[in-house]
Amino acid sequence: MSFQDKLLEYFHLTIQDLGVRNQPGSFENLKNPFELEDFKKVISRIEKAISNKEKTVIYGDYDVDGLTSTAILKLALDERGLKPGFFIPSRYHEGYDLNIDRVRQFASLNYKLIITIDNGITAFNAIAEAKKLGMDVIVIDHHEQGEKEPAYDCCFHQFKSHFIDYNCSAASLAFFVASKLLSRYDAYLATLAGMAVFSDVMPLVGNNLEFAKMMYQFINKYHYPNLCSLFNFDDISYDDVIFTLTPALNAVGRVREDSIATCDACRLLLEREDKKLIGKYTVMLTSCNSLRKSIAKEVKFDEKYTFSSEHGLCLRTTCLSGLSGIFANKIMRLRNKPVAVFSKNEVNPDQLTASLRATEGYSIDAFLKKYKHLFIAGGGHVKAGGITIYEKDYYQVCTAFITECSKQALDNKTDDIKTIPLDLSEINEVNYHIYEKFMPFGEAFPTPIFKMTISKKDIHFYEKSNYAFVSRYNSYVKFFSFNDVLLSDDVTSFNVYGSLCKETNRGTTIYQLIANKVEPIK
Repeated sequence: MSFQDKLLEYFHLTIQDLGVRNQPGSFENLKNPFELEDFKKVISRIEKAISNKEKTVIYGDYDVDGLTSTAILKLALDERGLKPGFFIPSRYHEGYDLNIDRVRQFASLNYKLIITIDNGITAFNAIAEAKKLGMDVIVIDHHEQGEKEPAYDCCFHQFKSHFIDYNCSAASLAFFVASKLLSRYDAYLATLAGMAVFSDVMPLVGNNLEFAKMMYQFINKYHYPNLCSLFNFDDISYDDVIFTLTPALNAVGRVREDSIATCDACRLLLEREDKKLIGKYTVMLTSCNSLRKSIAKEVKFDEKYTFSSEHGLCLRTTCLSGLSGIFANKIMRLRNKPVAVFSKNEVNPDQLTASLRATEGYSIDAFLKKYKHLFIAGGGHVKAGGITIYEKDYYQVCTAFITECSKQALDNKTDDIKTIPLDLSEINEVNYHIYEKFMPFGEAFPTPIFKMTISKKDIHFYEKSNYAFVSRYNSYVKFFSFNDVLLSDDVTSFNVYGSLCKETNRGTTIYQLIANKVEPIK
């Protein structure tokens, strides 16, 4: 069977289906909300603010979805002449969601309208305070609703507003608001919305897939100076956006405790021409990302707080809570099991926050719904989530997490996850180009898992590093942190599971299978 046929079979696609998936993203394929009552109310209230020149502020969030959605609204309203203020909170001071103290500050500065974006759907107290102080509030949010609604003036939400029946990013909601205000679709704003599809792990269907494809097209066509300042090459792939651009933007809110820095991260997205300012913000982001990487390399976990089973792992660190998601992602890939990483809450020392990550076949969302009575706050998606708990409940929550992971493993038979058989000779330039035709990968269209059988005698170990590889010309299989398994005396071969990638360095491109699971053959 050819490499392409293996991929078609894996995804249950025909060659015609693949042709449709390869069609360029298009504004014409977007489902829009322009005739929905909730959407019309939001646009009407904003148009009123524009006409009356009301002092307006956009309240965003510190992750990529919050940054991009804030930038989308700000750029559109600037063009319409409203010139709103904007604020990106610090996760360590204001925390997530509209903050009451900031609401009071906005009132003292004579703001008349607050637009929350990527938050607000459950900000009962803060919105009530805003109304008490004489301000109107518009909520544009994609997070899960509670049973009750805050006292906002109007709201645009993909489910509440009966827009679509799948989750989407706040940036995509902001895009439609901006498009209606501008009476046109804008390529740069669509690019920002496409970035958020991946950063927030949205299902790659419908509008999400269109935004993802348009992002890839437009960033390579227009080479936006602010976005491309974080790359040292021109041909930008989906992986470059996911593993370079997104982490750099997210790093600011993780390692910096001040809101000045998070606001500057948004200013990079707003600044599209001034090279001096772009350079200033890029240096800041690069510095934060380097700090993030160095902390991630040196992180240590307290063994007395470690809970582990075959199907789940709970850890606790003393690092900044904003970094727990990075640790959870890294450990999940290395251990190939769901992970929960806890750390002290900087605002409330009697609380812990945790980032949760799950491998294929497990559902974080199911855990969150089942055990919500144990959390102060919680939210997320199938593969990722976050919770806040009282420190005294740590052991109970960890036990629940491990128990739920074990139950899901039995229910879903995760050991039988489908894979694609692969030979080292198939890791090459031609097949990688075929592989790219199936991109983008993400939620609801996951990165395929390849399986390869490798003899121990073919494995080479890199000296002074926990790293090993098998190579043939420019084709590699790479192992990180698996040396203990690979060096086992009683094993002569292994089944290796992983994903494909390419790496270009000094003009040379190599094609690789990065192992995320190694299984000794006995």
